[in-house]
Amino acid sequence: MPVQIRPSTMQDAAAIRRLYQRVSRESGGLARQPEEITDEYVQHFLSRSLAHGVGLVAEQDGQLVAEIHTYSSGLRIFAHVLGDITVAVDGSMQNQGIGRRLFQELLVRVQTAFPQVSRVELLVRESNTRAIALYEQLGFRQEGRFEGRVAGSYGLEADVPMAWHAPAR
Repeated sequence: MPVQIRPSTMQDAAAIRRLYQRVSRESGGLARQPEEITDEYVQHFLSRSLAHGVGLVAEQDGQLVAEIHTYSSGLRIFAHVLGDITVAVDGSMQNQGIGRRLFQELLVRVQTAFPQVSRVELLVRESNTRAIALYEQLGFRQEGRFEGRVAGSYGLEADVPMAWHAPAR
């Protein structure tokens, strides 16, 4: 059965948490560690994306295999920006174009539902070259680089995240 993309709902919270915990166990899968994927964390971004942004899930055979969301900061001065994008694709479903489809659908929905939004922003680690290549293909452009060191898992130093943005139109 093909992968179906649909808007996320609050009823997806438990499945999204399980997906995020699986993906966070993979090297480079998510910035958060499995123990940081809590019910509160998922409820927070899910409620924000439903109220002030876009949230989508991908399902195959009734199983949630990917999720993406973005939302407004809630500050009027930044009403033209959606950010805090996170995308998670189950490891068994990667390299099948699901992440690309989610991003494309997210950007279309932003244009339709948020005509005042002129920027969609995300952060990515420099070492995540596959993601960077995808973001560039989708029209995102590097805007800045966070200087300094960021503590990585297991006490190692991790790559520095970079700021990226794409015009919403």
